[in-house]
Amino acid sequence: MIRTIVIAAIAASLLVAGSANAALQLEGQSGVFLNALAYPIGQSKYEVSSHYIDLEDLGGVSTYNIAAGLKNNLEVGFTRVASDVTGVSDQNIFLAKWQFHPETATAPALSLSAAYRDLIDGDNSLDFGLIATKVIKAKYPVILGLGVRSTKAQGLGLFGFADDREVLFEGAIGVFVTDKLIVATEFKQQIQSRVWSDIAVRYVASNDWNLDAGLANLGPGLSSQFAFALTKTW
Repeated sequence: MIRTIVIAAIAASLLVAGSANAALQLEGQSGVFLNALAYPIGQSKYEVSSHYIDLEDLGGVSTYNIAAGLKNNLEVGFTRVASDVTGVSDQNIFLAKWQFHPETATAPALSLSAAYRDLIDGDNSLDFGLIATKVIKAKYPVILGLGVRSTKAQGLGLFGFADDREVLFEGAIGVFVTDKLIVATEFKQQIQSRVWSDIAVRYVASNDWNLDAGLANLGPGLSSQFAFALTKTW
């Protein structure tokens, strides 16, 4: 089994539904594991994270992320992707997310997102999308996320770019089992009809520490991957 180990150190984080700290997702925007949420980082807040994907005999992929919350619900960030896996492209990603509609009792929060990918080999492309997120208040609160993006990136750019742009969907659902335990699952469509997915658990150990673990399916030959995240907030 190919295992994925993700370790994240967060310098400051957004509170989702007042219970769980939201870390930077793999590409560097505030969100879950694979997908961003519509909630931006708070103004004058910062997050940094590092992810490592262990592909055993194939090598590994590392991402180094930093993001900041600015005025008017704007979040900006930068991610460096480095790999020693044959066929996987190193890249720099410049990110932005703007929440133009706050969450209300009857409507979700809405954000526009953009990701400019600059591959080391000189190729580049721009992703842009729309994200909606809503918390359903109940005995066991539920957070729902749905997004649509336009992209040419194959596997988030790890395998370069396709010739034609596609419109793809992604989503997440998380359940607050207790005020310290959240169970979530996600899907993220990829070019050529592939779909990435995961099942994850987040344990809020304290106001400063989160512990995440789960299984990810990133396509043929990359299924049943173990994912782990440790988050530090200050």
